[in-house]
Amino acid sequence: MLEAALRATRRLDVPGCFAELAEGARRVTGAAWVLAYDLAPDGEGFECRAVAGDGPAAAALRELLGALDARVAALVPSGRPEVVERAADLLPPRRDLPPLGPAIALSLGSETRPQAFVLCIAAPGQQPSRRGLARLAALAREVGPALENLRQIEALRALVIRDDVADCFNRRHLDTVLADEVERARRFGSRFALIFVDTDNLKDLNTEHGHAAGSQALHEASVRMARTIRSIDRLFRYGGDEFVVLLPGTDLEGAREVAERIRREVAREPIALPGGRSAELTVSAGVAAWPDHGTTAAELIEAADAALRAVKERGKNAVAVAAGRGESSP
Repeated sequence: MLEAALRATRRLDVPGCFAELAEGARRVTGAAWVLAYDLAPDGEGFECRAVAGDGPAAAALRELLGALDARVAALVPSGRPEVVERAADLLPPRRDLPPLGPAIALSLGSETRPQAFVLCIAAPGQQPSRRGLARLAALAREVGPALENLRQIEALRALVIRDDVADCFNRRHLDTVLADEVERARRFGSRFALIFVDTDNLKDLNTEHGHAAGSQALHEASVRMARTIRSIDRLFRYGGDEFVVLLPGTDLEGAREVAERIRREVAREPIALPGGRSAELTVSAGVAAWPDHGTTAAELIEAADAALRAVKERGKNAVAVAAGRGESSP
């Protein structure tokens, strides 16, 4: 238990700490799979930050239990593990899941303000031991304060990873997050997708109304895009008038639907500009998914960008899916 706690508390990033927490909880309890959750940004629920466990079941569990309602976590007294006799009762029916045994649920933080949540799922026939429950509680007591400290560090980091014009993350942060997502997909067999978005007429807007108006339009476009995505998704400004949306746990069809929502939301109504003026703004988008269109960050960006270029060649205000690997671009 001490080794697991040390590995988690030595991490200097929240995702890494949650990954070590999940692995440590799996070791001390002997569970087949462990899902570690962080408090959602709105404070009203929990989002899965890490999954420990082998095989495609890990990815399926993350997809099904990607977010937990705060009322579920509220049932678990802080610091004391609670045994759920049938983990399957927490899930909707799904054919690709293996049989599941009992689960151990544990929240970290105070009883009135839980800050994290761990769900350990055993294989059929496994029963949680008293020793495993005690070690899990001890691990939570050690990791909890470290998580709180890391959150304060992340709040400071946010000042340098946000874009200075658009309401989203910057290109530097995209490089880091996308590399981490690729590594996570390779390790756990999970899926993710990304959308490359380009404004269609921002240059014309700059020419007609000035660069201050263009900056305001760019900011408003990012606000509208952010409204269409989940809290676990991430929006980045890639450069100029280009954006990238990263969608963890999302397949190609799901990403295409998100891209269409983004396109419709941006074009839904004119964007207000300084001086009481307004202007129409539309976007085009290219969609790519891991591993369909690449197994590295560079390959995925290039695939989505190629799909976007194909849209631009045919017109604007549209969405295209990247060609499969080895196929010609659309």
